[in-house]
Amino acid sequence: MGEVYLADHPRLLRQDAIKVLSAQLSADERFIKRFRREADLSASLWHPHIVGVHDRGEFNNRLWLSMDFVDGTDAARMLADRPQGLPVAEVSSIVEAIAEALDFAHERGMLHRDVKPANILLTSGKNKRILLADFGIGREIANTNGLTATGMTLGTVSYAAPEQLMGENLDGRVDQYALAATAYHLLSGQPVFEHSNPTIVISRHLNCTPARLADSHPEFAFLDPVLQQALAKDPAERFASCVKFADALRLAATAVKQRTAGTSTDTDISSSAPTRLAPVLPEVQAAAAPTQAAPTPKKKRSSVVSSRSTPIAQGRASAAVPVRINTVPPSRHQRLPLPLLVFMVAGFSIAIAVIVISLGIAIKTLWFDEEITQPVQTHQVPTLNPVVPNGK
Repeated sequence: MGEVYLADHPRLLRQDAIKVLSAQLSADERFIKRFRREADLSASLWHPHIVGVHDRGEFNNRLWLSMDFVDGTDAARMLADRPQGLPVAEVSSIVEAIAEALDFAHERGMLHRDVKPANILLTSGKNKRILLADFGIGREIANTNGLTATGMTLGTVSYAAPEQLMGENLDGRVDQYALAATAYHLLSGQPVFEHSNPTIVISRHLNCTPARLADSHPEFAFLDPVLQQALAKDPAERFASCVKFADALRLAATAVKQRTAGTSTDTDISSSAPTRLAPVLPEVQAAAAPTQAAPTPKKKRSSVVSSRSTPIAQGRASAAVPVRINTVPPSRHQRLPLPLLVFMVAGFSIAIAVIVISLGIAIKTLWFDEEITQPVQTHQVPTLNPVVPNGK
């Protein structure tokens, strides 16, 4: 439709994007009238996801439009860099932002009629913004009858709704179809209908059902019902608004993310559990060995460890303890097995008896030792010295 230039503002310290329309459009009197009227309407659309229109004019018989300069890239360039398609979360964010911009314009009586990856701009830097460009060459909802063949490029035809191609009266659902076709392209890396001949592309938009994403990307199966509804041939079968479509796509994208995450988690557990849990079993048996009277029920223990334990990091298996997943916490008061209880009572009784007998023997021994070792008191008999008579 024209060329875009980066220009310095003549009075303000800023740069604007100047879009100069083609000579063919600039020579069409009907287009000139519509351009002037709709550019004025577009200048009133102040929205965080719409590129603002500042001014319009004509120079050397060429129509021009000044807009915000967006320092960044566009979705078409992103597809060129990643031809296999963009991540589903990124596409969902883009669709959500553009849907808000479209509904905002629809509520004010404006259609875009040219939603496509090249018109979706993304800023660079930390605070990324997503904006919809080229609203200045949109069209009023009240004046949409008649097919505008002038300026209908292959890029536009690839995302055009059937009613737009047929020249029927349009409403906001024509932009919803184009947004869904754009989302399809961003996800799969391929347009809904692809051919070098625009006539064949138009025929397929009118008569063919879009291929399911799941045929080439099975992980996107949840997205197919949402896209198929937004790409319905009959506008009445589409979503009530662009935001409704974006909300449904976001919910489906969440399901895709959860399914992908769940599959990877299940695979990790099932593949790693048998090899990493093996070193734990000998440790459990060794801990139960000293109490030979009450062996641990090995069969029941090993089944819990192998089926309900999380993988243990390599290199720390001997010191790790299995962690149970999704199990009910054991009761604080558990009953001991009956054989173990009987054995414990008997052992306790025997231990008491041994202690009592040992204590009695010790007391008796102490008593007799005391009697034997007690010194015996003896009475010394005084020695009688003989008395020698005096000769009497």
